[in-house]
Amino acid sequence: MDERNRIPEDISIGAIWKSFGIFTVVGIALILAFYGENRFHYLQDIWMTGGFFFEVFLGAAAGIGFSALVVLLFYLNWITLPENEYTNLIKKLVQKRYGLFTVAFGAGVSEELLFRGAILGVAVLYLDNIPALLLVSFVFMALHIPQYKGSAVIHIVVFVMGAMLGLLFLWTGTLWAPILAHIVYNGTLSWMMKKRSSPHFS
Repeated sequence: MDERNRIPEDISIGAIWKSFGIFTVVGIALILAFYGENRFHYLQDIWMTGGFFFEVFLGAAAGIGFSALVVLLFYLNWITLPENEYTNLIKKLVQKRYGLFTVAFGAGVSEELLFRGAILGVAVLYLDNIPALLLVSFVFMALHIPQYKGSAVIHIVVFVMGAMLGLLFLWTGTLWAPILAHIVYNGTLSWMMKKRSSPHFS
């Protein structure tokens, strides 16, 4: 394999946070580019706190419920974490100091801003809600294909997870519920991976 294309054997917490920073910048850039005169109003709306406590509760409940479903599928042996270069990196990452926080909080905030706040938010300007939701959920799944290559079932799980997060965003109009659901899901499954080499996160 070409040395430039070789997957590293380890990755630093700092490098992961840089990638989350890129997600955030790209998400904000998409909103600024596509929302015209409403761009700043939209950025304010997706962080509105009027229903904050309900949305936090809703997101946490959705994250717990989806985590429980994935754990059940794991214990029924319907899904297993594939062995590849990317999952090995994830296993090493969650063992690091602040690794669990990085996976849960960093991915939860940056991926929700990019995929739900920006990409889904822009997609519904051009498509009806359901086609936009399905399209963005597919893109979300596609981003995770290298990470879970070798397990078609996990790709389906990630697609459904993306759809659930998108529904939370479309229902509430803010990012609080999908962010909390993503944080709880990533945190729970990463903790299990760390403790027992258990299932995946997205």
